Amino acid sequence: MRLLSLAARNLLRNRRRTAISLVALVVGVGAMVGLRGFINGQQRVILENLVFGQVGAVQVHKKGYLANVQGSPLTLDMADSEALRQRIAAVEGVTTVSPRIAFGGMLSLPDVEGATDEESAGKTGFLQLTAFDPALEPRVTPQRVKWLGKGAHLSTVDAPELMLNADMARSLATEVTGAEVPSERWPALLSADRDGALNGEGVRITGTLVSATPGDRRVGHVPLATAQRLLRMEGRVTEYALAVTALEDAPRVRDGVQAALGPEYEVHTWDEVMPFVKQLVGHQDVIFGIMTSVFLLTVLLGIVNVMLMNVLERVREIGTMLAVGTRRWQVVSLFLLEGAVLGLVGGLLGALVGWAVTLWLGHRGIVLPAPGAQADSIIRPFVSGLYLVRAVGMATVGASLAALWPAYRAAKLRPVEALAHS
Repeated sequence: MRLLSLAARNLLRNRRRTAISLVALVVGVGAMVGLRGFINGQQRVILENLVFGQVGAVQVHKKGYLANVQGSPLTLDMADSEALRQRIAAVEGVTTVSPRIAFGGMLSLPDVEGATDEESAGKTGFLQLTAFDPALEPRVTPQRVKWLGKGAHLSTVDAPELMLNADMARSLATEVTGAEVPSERWPALLSADRDGALNGEGVRITGTLVSATPGDRRVGHVPLATAQRLLRMEGRVTEYALAVTALEDAPRVRDGVQAALGPEYEVHTWDEVMPFVKQLVGHQDVIFGIMTSVFLLTVLLGIVNVMLMNVLERVREIGTMLAVGTRRWQVVSLFLLEGAVLGLVGGLLGALVGWAVTLWLGHRGIVLPAPGAQADSIIRPFVSGLYLVRAVGMATVGASLAALWPAYRAAKLRPVEALAHS
């Protein structure tokens, strides 16, 4: 404690140099905390857009489905029974079970009356469709509701409706089909059923879809009952999407559902269905680690310089301490404590500044348009209390290590030579 008190007094002796070091630490730690907050907010947006907008936390399929998902294997389907849903819902952590069918189709627009020969033929477009229960799906992927175009809504009744991506609707020169348009003038949705036979059904385009994530725009949503009629799969689905109490519980829920269903089914978490998302988050963390190291290294090099200056200015003082019996390890400890106190105070102030800025930006939000996306994403930075503690600890330990070389130089001084220093 005596050495700690002496270290604090030594820092106050040269307030200008100490203040410069503190400012450098505050800027470095504050920037580190702010950057971590921004990356946390960005990663949360990615998860919300992909997990809560498309995939869901956990998915259940028939065995072998995911390995053949590129072909949209309708033959790897399963009976959509109430008993099966209850077995899944009974697993701890599962809050909602939403049935789906993923399949490919073709949208054929009717001929235009009174148009020229070149324009009279109705346009056709291929698209990837997701059929779901409109009453259950918003609980699993609530972000879908936010991506509906103006005036669009998810119908909760069994109706032959289609929600089409806004870009694809523009490319096909089609628009929302009004309720007054007779069914004979509706576009035709065509698809091969599970046996390979082509089937079609007239659908009314009830709205458009936008997205905050770049990707293929040839997508659409239809009610589950419509897809089951079209594909001749009444009472059958290709997957269940599950909502869980917390995204962190997804692996535990996956294991529980797998144990409840047995080997005939396969259960995957969101990061197993979309592994590139986990890789993206990991790459961001690696980049952040490199940037953090650069920030700290730059600041700590300044602290090394400050502590070396302290040693050079206090050579006679150090020599006096050694002459009156102060141990060399005590001299080393004194300089290490000076660095630790400097790092602790600077780290605390920097963490508070970074936390305050992050809190303000989180409340205000940062609008960040993604390339190729149709809707802007709002990033709300945030940091955890644990990371703030880690930032202060890194600053304290780093400043102590930065003082190690100057402390070693001070301890190696010979008392006689130090006292004769002018």
